[in-house]
Amino acid sequence: MSEIAEVHTELAPADNVEDSKTAKGAWWMLIVLTSTYVISFIDRGALALVVGPIKQDLGISDLQVSLLLGLSFMLLYSMLSIPMGILVDKYQRKTLLGGAIMAWSVVQMLCGLSTTYLQLFLTRVGLGVGESALAPGSQSMIRDAFPPHRRSVAFGIYNIGPMLGTGLSMALGAVLLKAASAGAFDALPVVGGMKPWHFVLLVPGIIGVPFAILLWLLREPPRRFQTAISEVTYRQTMCFVWNNRGVYVQLWAAICLYGIAVGSQMAWLPEIIARTLHVARPEIGKAIGGVALLASPLGLLICGGIADRLRKRGMVDAPVRVAALTTAIAAVVTACFPLVHTMGAGIVLYFIQMFMFAMFAVAGGATNAEFTPGNMMGKVTAIYYLITNLVGLALGPTVVALVAKCFDGPNALGASFIICYVVSVALAVILLIRVCGALRRPVVR
Repeated sequence: MSEIAEVHTELAPADNVEDSKTAKGAWWMLIVLTSTYVISFIDRGALALVVGPIKQDLGISDLQVSLLLGLSFMLLYSMLSIPMGILVDKYQRKTLLGGAIMAWSVVQMLCGLSTTYLQLFLTRVGLGVGESALAPGSQSMIRDAFPPHRRSVAFGIYNIGPMLGTGLSMALGAVLLKAASAGAFDALPVVGGMKPWHFVLLVPGIIGVPFAILLWLLREPPRRFQTAISEVTYRQTMCFVWNNRGVYVQLWAAICLYGIAVGSQMAWLPEIIARTLHVARPEIGKAIGGVALLASPLGLLICGGIADRLRKRGMVDAPVRVAALTTAIAAVVTACFPLVHTMGAGIVLYFIQMFMFAMFAVAGGATNAEFTPGNMMGKVTAIYYLITNLVGLALGPTVVALVAKCFDGPNALGASFIICYVVSVALAVILLIRVCGALRRPVVR
């Protein structure tokens, strides 16, 4: 206990991070890390566009598909974030991240070559293993490279990754699906005779390889705002988190609920549109991809910029406060989805929803970075992702599939999605409001 007490009493406030000109190379580092995050979501999101063809070819159910979309990837992705957090706090982060993206790119290629449900499931598990190093390593590097009043924009840019990745996975998948269906790859050796959906999964793995090299060439930022003890254990980290549970626990619970909403939307939205509006999947991919590529980055940059301005004026809860407001608006917009009967109207609502919902992702990273010491950041981020991904993103697709069993007809999946999304987001907003109050109290060191 004395060791833990030493950690708490000798911590410096987060604002003591050097507030001078951002270190040379920080913005380039951020671009590379964001691009890597984009690649990770292209890899994991490509499957959602080809759910229908895979179901038909492999003869599997919606529940089995939900396990491919959620649990298979998230199980080890979340569990291995804990040891990855230790490695991130102890070793060179750029080397670790470069090796991770090289490994998961190879596994993604194997996913594209899979011909059975078991092979698909196992390669999705392997993809999660490779990507488990990304969040702890990237967020630790960003936290050390940027001062507090620039972190909302920095984390906002980084969190463009999932939105861009999701959008590009749909857009790229649509192009590949259309090209493969037209026989564009039939003359290729080895892979020429594969079904079109195989190429949608195979090509993203090839794209990731050069990004591993870029990561190895990055300049590692120095670690800032550390504890008196150079190597902090998970026990000491958890003690710090528990002493500040009003911030951490409530924030992480809100992010779990956010994860359920995001996971269900990523997994099921293309299939819901195909079933209810009877739109061709390549067209769905182009529409969703185009909106995500525009709305989410705009939301992150504009809302993140507002949060940074408020933070510079001394409002420590600025990212969470802005996220609570924009997320509430996103929930109302999503509740209006059942009123839509055309693709055009749906795209307008989807644009507003994605713009408003984007800020939520910034709130978690910026708040963790605000109050977490540098040599705890990898571990705190790992715990954060373990809880939020395992509870949130892993359960989202399956929760929707299970609730859909309570309804009949072609709109069952859509009704289930709306209910799960709106309820989880509404509860998340309530928790964010409570976090704002906790952030205005002194942090227990």
